[in-house]
Amino acid sequence: MGEAGGIPSRRGTTMRLTLHCRPQEERPPIQRYKKGGSVGGVCYLSMGMVVLLMGLVFASVYIYRYFFLAQLARDNFFHCGVLYEDSLSSQAHTRMELEEDVKIYLEENYERINVPVPQFGGGDPADIIHDFQRGLTAYHDISLDKCYVIELNTTIVLPPRNFWELLMNVKRGTYLPQTYIIQEEMVVTEHVSDKEALGSFIYHLCSGKDTYRLRRRATRRRINKREAKNCNAIRHFENTFVVETLICGVV
Repeated sequence: MGEAGGIPSRRGTTMRLTLHCRPQEERPPIQRYKKGGSVGGVCYLSMGMVVLLMGLVFASVYIYRYFFLAQLARDNFFHCGVLYEDSLSSQAHTRMELEEDVKIYLEENYERINVPVPQFGGGDPADIIHDFQRGLTAYHDISLDKCYVIELNTTIVLPPRNFWELLMNVKRGTYLPQTYIIQEEMVVTEHVSDKEALGSFIYHLCSGKDTYRLRRRATRRRINKREAKNCNAIRHFENTFVVETLICGVV
């Protein structure tokens, strides 16, 4: 046997096993930053920005609805008067005056025109609706107490937004309409029984009245002679000129 604690070798010698344990160097503790605080601050800041933006949006909507639309509601009614040269009259260079009340509904996309009894003749009093959603025009001839419906003529009738801008410019004195007159001729074709199919605006205008459909014949600028037998005329203003609508074959 060898010495105590030794390990015998094959040659009978003894080896000592010595363990050298070096103490670990003391290192400063690693500082770990708490990410929770910075992330939470960013979240609170983001939420604050979202709340601020939402407040600005709601404030803008409030201002638009209660101030701009209120102002627009006061400015959608116009009393119009225009002087024009009646080239349809037998007397040359006859000056006429046309008055009408216009109400424009921008959100509903339709116009309502009231033509009172003309002071110097030249047409019948009438209520007119131009419904741009349905693409229809309705004339209520107040003298006859009858309604006439036809497809909307967008080459003559200005859309609500354009008509409103035109009348606002006339109201401010920055634009004056033209002074000529054109004529459109229409013929009665059939009786309308289902007025609800014409839309709510025209339905309320023509409810309880005999209603007929019209077919358009032509639109002309100057006419010296015309056959006015069995025709009723409505003169109105819905563009930069005056229009005389002849409704012929009146029932």
